[in-house]
Amino acid sequence: MMEYIIDSSFNDARLDRFLRKKYENTPLTEIFKGIRTGKIKVNGKKSKENYRLKEGDIIKVLISGGETEEKKLMKISEKDMDSLKKGIVYEDEKVVIFNKEANMVMHKGSGHDYGLSELFKSYYKTDEFNFVNRIDKSTSGLVIGAKNLNVTRELAQEVREGNTDKKYYILVNGIVSKNEFTLKTYLKKEDTKVVELESYEPGAKESISYFKVLKRGKKNTILEAKLETGRTHQLRVQLSSLGHPIVGDGKYGKAGKSMFLFSYYCEIPKYKLKIELPLPEKYLERLD
Repeated sequence: MMEYIIDSSFNDARLDRFLRKKYENTPLTEIFKGIRTGKIKVNGKKSKENYRLKEGDIIKVLISGGETEEKKLMKISEKDMDSLKKGIVYEDEKVVIFNKEANMVMHKGSGHDYGLSELFKSYYKTDEFNFVNRIDKSTSGLVIGAKNLNVTRELAQEVREGNTDKKYYILVNGIVSKNEFTLKTYLKKEDTKVVELESYEPGAKESISYFKVLKRGKKNTILEAKLETGRTHQLRVQLSSLGHPIVGDGKYGKAGKSMFLFSYYCEIPKYKLKIELPLPEKYLERLD
């Protein structure tokens, strides 16, 4: 029997596509048969081939043979090694908290031969390393890494059940009038973008964010944001629809050298872990 724990790189992927990747040498008909007969289960239950995987899902496979051979760990350069050491803000035997720079990708794919995940697998010399949350390429700040599969399973469940806490510093265009406000909207993926809808429709997901004004300038505003739900591009789309796009957000606002969205706070109560980074100076410099 083989067991797989889904990390952020396969979040929202179809079950059959994940299995196709893991079992390249097994006929697709046999994979479908395994799903149908319960020889392949998700979280201990029978599933369907089009089930969308979630971080922390556990897949057990009882069909034998055909597993794709694990690729060798990449060779890490001295420059990348220094970059990882510099970005680690906390580390113990289970967890690493890393301060990701903007425009650094989390995983390989989409024109990138490798990402942070592949670098850390080489850094710790184990294929069991996984990030249990992810942020966009253009977003900077704290991401949570687990050093083995047991910790991945435990942390992914904490994230999925909303038992972890993350906050963001955001610089937006314009002057936000309300000191505190909540945005409850429906977001839906359409092609390469996410759109905000006035009401629910199939495929849309309710998205809730809490905001607080920290500082107003002459042209821009610094906000603190906290997510209740973690949808793709949630803060970016909601703020853009509000008329206050994030400074530097080329997808939902006006492009710049970097996007001013920074994940500065991370709390994992189960591990008695709390990390908080200061507001970057460049946010104050760009206020006016």
